[in-house]
Amino acid sequence: MLTNVIYNEDCIETMRRIEGGVNIVITSPPYNTSRTNASDSQKNFDTYQQRYDSYLDGITDEQYCDWTTKVFEGFDKVLTKNGCVLYNISYGSENPNTMWLAIAEVLKKTNFMIADCIAWKKKAALPNNTSPNKLTRIVEFVFVLCRKSECETFYANKEKTKVNSAGQQYYENVFNFIEAPNNDENCPIHKATFSTMLCRKLMLLYTKEGDIVYDPFMGTGTTAVACIKENRRYIGSEISKRYCDWAEKRIKNETMQYTLF
Repeated sequence: MLTNVIYNEDCIETMRRIEGGVNIVITSPPYNTSRTNASDSQKNFDTYQQRYDSYLDGITDEQYCDWTTKVFEGFDKVLTKNGCVLYNISYGSENPNTMWLAIAEVLKKTNFMIADCIAWKKKAALPNNTSPNKLTRIVEFVFVLCRKSECETFYANKEKTKVNSAGQQYYENVFNFIEAPNNDENCPIHKATFSTMLCRKLMLLYTKEGDIVYDPFMGTGTTAVACIKENRRYIGSEISKRYCDWAEKRIKNETMQYTLF
């Protein structure tokens, strides 16, 4: 399998060609939180909400749930035995149900279940919520999903601390809480980028060196950069040519620094 590559295409197409071998999926999909809906012109999106240049982030809940289910069916095909999905997603003030509806559809219609839920505390929360009754969200979720048959066996790096006289094994205590920056830098072409530090911390929890990490929504290349830093291999999908070009520049710069030092 070809690794350390980003395919400029829909992830559904990429996953049709991958014949297993992916150890873990780490990704942050479109949240479907734009204030507009699918019938609105993309040019009318406000500055903050216009996150993507090749995807309309405002389809109906039903469409979003159907799409999410298809994506997870692809994950089931490409993941190795005991691989898992780390799925960073949040909700919007105008449509707070969408995230939960999509995850519920995955649980009902695919082979996946939620094994854990990690809280990612960001350093800043923008835009601040101005409603009279909704809170400003400084925490997002990272759902840890595994196949239902692998809940007791999916891979994680928790160290064994002791074994008692009865053979009971004990493991280190790891909290489901990660603090990491919102993103790496002010990206002029993407208003809601991912965090390399978050990706690296997740990789250290759930992968080994040399593992293959798949990000179906690679965006500006954050997961790939994290893989280079932690000596993992990556495969990415990204429908935006503009984002792919930006990601390749980041990867080239990171690879040069990694080689030098």
